[in-house]
Amino acid sequence: MLAAFTQALMEASGLEGSSLQHVLDVGCGSGETSLMIADLGHTVTGVDISTSLLDLARKRAGDRRGVSFLEADASNAMFDSQFDLLISRFGVMFFDDPQAAFTHMVQQVKSGGRVVFVCWRPPSENEWVTMPMGVLVSVTEPPPPPPPDAPSPFAFANPERVTSILTNAGLTDVKFTPVDAAMPMGSAKGAVESADYVMEVGPAALPIALLPPEGVALVRAKMESEIQPRLKDGNLSLGGAIWVVEARKP
Repeated sequence: MLAAFTQALMEASGLEGSSLQHVLDVGCGSGETSLMIADLGHTVTGVDISTSLLDLARKRAGDRRGVSFLEADASNAMFDSQFDLLISRFGVMFFDDPQAAFTHMVQQVKSGGRVVFVCWRPPSENEWVTMPMGVLVSVTEPPPPPPPDAPSPFAFANPERVTSILTNAGLTDVKFTPVDAAMPMGSAKGAVESADYVMEVGPAALPIALLPPEGVALVRAKMESEIQPRLKDGNLSLGGAIWVVEARKP
């Protein structure tokens, strides 16, 4: 689902072919990006608050060298040494106090080091959000949007806000690059199976789950109708839109 955006993140990191880098992977989840970094020959510490995801990350890592995982909150975690690069794939938008979090995390980066992460652009630019939400609001009242600065997948959609957070944390040369890509919606084929997936991910998932059975059935029927013309060889992809954000510590 996120392969194109992972590739964009890794390209922006500049890790392939570079000299040995000491990397902090914030919100590493099950370890996909951390393992990619280790396989390029760098040392990487993946940090996340999820015990279950870190268990999976350690299992996937096996006996790889140069990779370790820490269960901690990156907004206040302390490390034995500073990092050349702080990287994150959709892991920095959920801090209660992003300014304090980035101020702390930047202190863990060496002078001359870099921060590179990807985050979602506004929901209106992401078809994987607008399509299911459009179906939902045709059946029931839309859920209230979260406060614009509240932790959420789209909390970093506004470049002006993010630039302010990063510069106030001590970073310079802040750069935003938009990337758009089709996102495969699971591996199941056909409108029925694809509807199962779409109804369980994204901002529409919880409101759909809270509907009465007849409401869920109506959403499903409309969802399948929306999905059918979008299928290619039986598979569904929906558009995604992100920012690749880069900055440097003086």
